Amino acid sequence: MPTVIGVCLRTAGKLYYFDPGSERYHRCERVVVETTRGLELGTVKMPPLEVSADEVVSPLKPVIRRATAEDISRESLTREREVHALDACKRLVAKLNLPMRLIDAQYTFDGAHLLIHFLADNRVDFRELVRELARELHTRIELRQVGVRDEAKLLGGFGMCGRPLCCATYMNNFAPVAINMAKAQGLALNPQKISGLCGRLMCCLAFEYDHYKEVRVDLPRVNSQVRTPHGVGKVTKLNVLAKQVEVTIPEASAPMWVPVEDVLGLHADAPPCGCCSSTHHGDELGDDVSSLSVETLEAPCTCGVARAVAEPATTMSVVERAAPQASSGSSRRGRRRNKRPAEDKTAHIATDTPSTGEPNPTKPRRRRRKPARPAEQAPVPVAAVEASGGAAEASPAPQRRYRPRRRN
Repeated sequence: MPTVIGVCLRTAGKLYYFDPGSERYHRCERVVVETTRGLELGTVKMPPLEVSADEVVSPLKPVIRRATAEDISRESLTREREVHALDACKRLVAKLNLPMRLIDAQYTFDGAHLLIHFLADNRVDFRELVRELARELHTRIELRQVGVRDEAKLLGGFGMCGRPLCCATYMNNFAPVAINMAKAQGLALNPQKISGLCGRLMCCLAFEYDHYKEVRVDLPRVNSQVRTPHGVGKVTKLNVLAKQVEVTIPEASAPMWVPVEDVLGLHADAPPCGCCSSTHHGDELGDDVSSLSVETLEAPCTCGVARAVAEPATTMSVVERAAPQASSGSSRRGRRRNKRPAEDKTAHIATDTPSTGEPNPTKPRRRRRKPARPAEQAPVPVAAVEASGGAAEASPAPQRRYRPRRRN
């Protein structure tokens, strides 16, 4: 595996790999490297490290040398040249009346290449501008169109938190940011509060999103009913970092914050109650409910709703097992769309009533085929009746044979 070092050519710029050779470089050390545009002065951000060959873009450029005091002073002169080049470009843009807004200009370390970033709504034909700049500055010119995020990164500034922009200080790449990240963190969906200087969603919304997403798994949803030591209430707010839930209880005068550990009904191993979301609904009755009376089973819960405690499967009668099957086949449209479930033969045998001969209400009805319609008889001509003395009879028309429709 090749040994490389990571170098940034600009502040919060992209990280590039270079071949250190036999030298040992340390972090934050200034070096002169060779790039496709020429010589550049950069800063070491990653010490020598072995990486896989797939991560390296061949050919791997070498590190020329460590930066000297002369190189540092030369860099300051290059920054002054960039200001004059940007002013000249602005003058020519106004002269040619081009719909573009210039952001900055960047010279290479040796001054052989000039890169100008600009912002525009549509594509701009700047060929005449490049010719005029090359004739005036006597160097190679490259114009690059960027977006609003890159504009904020290149110009810098301060965010609403009072600190310098993250993209202009340490962020190498822009991570995708979505509005659901602000919703998961409980922020107000106000564009002025969740947007940065670029007018897009703030990049810092993605910093803590993974932690919020992991913690919210153990929290109840908003507007869900939960049971607390103070009573049954409705969840109105969530404090994800503190792991607290704001519950509105009808008996209480104001909403109260309750720790997640004190909220019941958050386990998924039992069916919740319909009103209080309690998973321990009916636990005080015990595991064996076959010996309890109907009054005990139908007694209301502490929240005022009847307990939904089912009898064991062994005590269910055969008729009750077959009842859902009968209801599923009552609709003609439902039979066409959904396949009829397998019939329980034991249920039909146990519930047949041969003495009365009445149909079993739990037994699904079968569809009967409609009989074929008889063909209409053709009328007898009047002339034929008169010739036969009125005794002629019409011969029966041949009936069409009924054929059942095939099912695809």
